[in-house]
Amino acid sequence: MIDLDLFKNIIKEGRHNSDLLDSYSPNQFKSKENLINHIKKLNILNTESEIVIFGCWYGSILIPAFYNEVKRIAAIDINDKYIRIAKNRLFKNYNKIDFINEDVFSWSMTNERIFRTNLIINTSCEHMQPMKNLSVLNNINSYFAFQSNNMFDIPTHINCVKNIEEFKKQLPNKAKILIEDQVEEDRGIKFTLIGRLWKE
Repeated sequence: MIDLDLFKNIIKEGRHNSDLLDSYSPNQFKSKENLINHIKKLNILNTESEIVIFGCWYGSILIPAFYNEVKRIAAIDINDKYIRIAKNRLFKNYNKIDFINEDVFSWSMTNERIFRTNLIINTSCEHMQPMKNLSVLNNINSYFAFQSNNMFDIPTHINCVKNIEEFKKQLPNKAKILIEDQVEEDRGIKFTLIGRLWKE
C-alpha cells in the first residue's frame, strides 16, 4: 500500500522523471505483485526480519509492500541516481531503509549483513550476472525471491533467459525451490523463483 506522502513524492518527482513513472507501470505492478503475494503466503517474515533487495531501482513497489512487516530493508543499486532519488525524495521519511549505492557483487562479498538477512529479493536478474556466480550465496541460510525474463531486445538486459528451466540453472548450488511461476507482460514473460538458500 502506497501512503499519501509517498504518493505526493511520486507525483512531484514523476513530473520530470519518466523513468520513475516506468517503475510504477502496469507491467511492473503485475510481476512484482506476483512475487509479493507468493512471499506473503509463505509467512516467512516478521517484525525481526531483515530484507536485502538487489538491483532495487527506486524501490517503488517492493519497499512499501514490506516496510511495515520487517525490521530493516537494505536497498542496493549500482546507479547513484536511483539511490539518491529514492533516499532523498521518495522515501525520505522511511527510517528503516538503508540505501546503498554499490555493485551487488562487491557489497555482498564484504558486508556481514548478507549473513543475517532473512530474505534476498532480486527482481532484476536480467541486469546482472547469474546469482550462482555470487559465491557468498552458497554460504548463507536465507530465503530468496528472484525474477528474470525473456525480454532480450531491451538493451540493458544482459542476462535474459529463454524459459524458467534456464533460469533455474542460474541459482546457487544448494538453492531449494519452493515456488515457481511466470507472468506474461506486454513485452515478454517474467519468471519467478522463490526458495531457500543453504550453507554448503
